[in-house]
Amino acid sequence: MSTSELPHHASPTPWQRAAWPLAVGISPLLFAQGKWVRRQVPKLPPAPGPLEGHEPGARPLRILGVGDSTVVGVGVDDAQYGLIPQFARAVSEKLGRGAYWRSVGESGATSKDILARFVPAVLEQPADIVVVSLGANDAKDLKPLGATTERFERLLNIVHDGHRDAVVIVSSLPAFSLFPTLPQPLRSILYAHSQAIERSLRPMIESHPLAIMSPPPPKYHDTFFAQDGFHPGVDGYRDWAHFAVDDALERGVLNNLGAR
Repeated sequence: MSTSELPHHASPTPWQRAAWPLAVGISPLLFAQGKWVRRQVPKLPPAPGPLEGHEPGARPLRILGVGDSTVVGVGVDDAQYGLIPQFARAVSEKLGRGAYWRSVGESGATSKDILARFVPAVLEQPADIVVVSLGANDAKDLKPLGATTERFERLLNIVHDGHRDAVVIVSSLPAFSLFPTLPQPLRSILYAHSQAIERSLRPMIESHPLAIMSPPPPKYHDTFFAQDGFHPGVDGYRDWAHFAVDDALERGVLNNLGAR
C-alpha cells in the first residue's frame, strides 16, 4: 500500500504510539545513526533570495507560509523555486488571481521554535491563505507526541485568531520510510513517530473552520529530492505545491477565492 492510499483520518496505531518510548530505550543506537547521517548528508543552506514576492494578476491573494526548512527553500538555489512561491504560482494559475507571498520560519524549526520566536511575524500582515509546513523536525528530533500536539493546537489557534477568514493548509509530515538517506531502525522509528503525530493532528486541524491537512504524499519520484536526499529540490517543491493546491480545490476550501 502506498502512503497516498493510507487512511487519512485513522488514529495512531499501537506501533506508532510505541515508537517514541522505543526510541528512548534504544537512544544510543539512534544517536549514533543520526551522527552517521549528518556526516553523510550535505548540510544545505536556505535558498538565496527574498522571502517574499508576488505573482502578477488581478485581485492578488495574500499567502503566508509558516514553518521550517521547506518554507525557507532549503534544497533549491533560488528562493523563487521553494515551496511557498511555487504554491503561490499554482494558486494564481488555478484561481485566476495574482498573489503576494511571504515566508516566516527557519531551517530546523520545531513547533516550539515557531511559537517562541515567530508569532509576531506570523501576525504582522493579513493573509487569505496560510500554508503551514512544520512537524518534520518535531518527528526527527523525537519530540513527545502529547507536547507536539498541544503546540500545534496553540499555533493553529493563533493563526485562526489572527487571520480569521484565512484558509489554513497544513502539510502532512514527510514519509520518512521513503527517505533514501536514513538507515534502519532509525528510518522506521522516525516514520512511525511522524505518523503518530500526523494522525493525532489531523482531526484537531480539520475541526477548525477553513483548515485542512493535506493527504499523505504519493511515492517520491526520482527527481523529488535535492542533493542531500532529504529536502525537496525544484521538482519536489513544484509537485508538492500542486498536490496541496489540487487537494484544497477538490475539498472546496478555496471556492470563495476564485476570480470573479
